[in-house]
Amino acid sequence: MLKNKKNPKLIKLAAMIMIFTVVQSCGENANKPQKKEDSVAVLSLKEEAHIHDNSTHTHTGKRIITPNDAQQLWIFPERKDKLGSGGLLQIYMDPESHPDASSGFSKYELGVGGALPEHKHNKTEEIAYFLSGTGVVISYENDERKETIVKEGYVWYTAPGEWHSFQNTGKEPLKLVFATVPNAKHGLLDFFKKVGVKPETEPSNTLSAAEFAKLAADNDLILKPSKIE
Repeated sequence: MLKNKKNPKLIKLAAMIMIFTVVQSCGENANKPQKKEDSVAVLSLKEEAHIHDNSTHTHTGKRIITPNDAQQLWIFPERKDKLGSGGLLQIYMDPESHPDASSGFSKYELGVGGALPEHKHNKTEEIAYFLSGTGVVISYENDERKETIVKEGYVWYTAPGEWHSFQNTGKEPLKLVFATVPNAKHGLLDFFKKVGVKPETEPSNTLSAAEFAKLAADNDLILKPSKIE
């Protein structure tokens, strides 16, 4: 009789083990989606961090550029030791120093009595801000030549294909900073680098008028033809 009788304690213990096993199994199943979501979230954060890290290092070139970093050139100086009515160009950003930048950036000081020949750019936009001095900007509206006085605080925008120039009409250098868009090779800044010289260096006058015009055109600076009366 005792051998055939079931032990209540054993039955109770077995039931408790079964209940614990079922509960644990349910808990693991419930946690699996959460773990999967957590893994996806962690992966997403890692990918996002990687993307941001790459964007920080996409563009090359210095972020902070000092005057000592700028390339200084004399443009059409009067002689080796005198700039005269020529221009002092300081190039801060160009295709060489910042190849991935969208625009170039420079500072220009045009000497007293100085002027640039009338010209246009087929591909380049220019945005200039005048820092000091007084001058005249030459532009064209409906093929009519127009002269506008400019001074400190004035902004000058030139679209591709527009004939333009400027002159220093004051008694001090006419200073401006300007951006060139796009920041492309064989552009305006490359032209200045080819015709300019380092300060207090003997200017070069070896180019003929035809060679000078070709060099200018090859760097997106097209000189306006003189009218023959």
